[in-house]
Amino acid sequence: MEPNAYSRPDDRELLRASLRLLSGRFRPAVLFAGLASGNSLQLTDFLGTATSSLHQMVVVPGTGLGGRVFTQRRPFLVPDYIASEGITHEYDLAVSRERLTSMVAVPVVVRGEARAVLYIASRDRAPLGENALREAMDSAAEIAAELLVRDEVDRRVSIIDGVRAEPALVRDRSWLEHVREAHAQLRSLAGTVADPELARQLDLIGNHLAPPPADGIHPAARLARRELDVLAQLALGCSYQETADRLGLKAVTVKSYLQNAMAKLSAHNRLEAVSAARRLGLIP
Repeated sequence: MEPNAYSRPDDRELLRASLRLLSGRFRPAVLFAGLASGNSLQLTDFLGTATSSLHQMVVVPGTGLGGRVFTQRRPFLVPDYIASEGITHEYDLAVSRERLTSMVAVPVVVRGEARAVLYIASRDRAPLGENALREAMDSAAEIAAELLVRDEVDRRVSIIDGVRAEPALVRDRSWLEHVREAHAQLRSLAGTVADPELARQLDLIGNHLAPPPADGIHPAARLARRELDVLAQLALGCSYQETADRLGLKAVTVKSYLQNAMAKLSAHNRLEAVSAARRLGLIP
């Protein structure tokens, strides 16, 4: 197997995309966000700021609005930041320089851990309301879902890299089963991610996991992406319904993809289709 070409996309791009989306809905709001850095929160991305007072700020857990949200892993809204009794005030100077009044902060929580915080702030006298809180929570949920996928991809790739680092495992048949399971899971994830670049990289990993065609065999069959996805799951022994659940399809759709793959591979049943795909180097 060739080395995989995977590199995790920059998670800050998820924050930037959310800020741009929220900015179009809350003009002329000030928006900013930060990723967890160790046990603290590092503010990294900004839209609408007038000064650099908030830039590169490190928020200590439990302090200010963001620190409270980061620690408690719950969203919070303050109608007047400076006058709020629900937060501590270590960052009042920076907030005052930006002339910010009302502010919403929402955590991005993945598996019970706060990974980032999104902020919406206003310079208007009228405080932000429940709509801003709801929109920020929706954006945070989308980021969390994408981070969860990326974490799972990292986990799968680390398994593959670990196997590569120990050639002796190749003699153990369980090694091959680990590779096949990882391959099937990565193909399944590729169909769920919103980031097209990440999906492309997952496809590349899948291609690298598949072995070269057997000696003397030149693959002529061109299977569609979903046909390969279905074969990868069926090769693990999954039923039609299990395959459908893993890929977010209906069982009848899985059967349709299998029928198409069988026709292209000149196979008469699913076992022959899987065997032919492996000989052709389409799946491990």
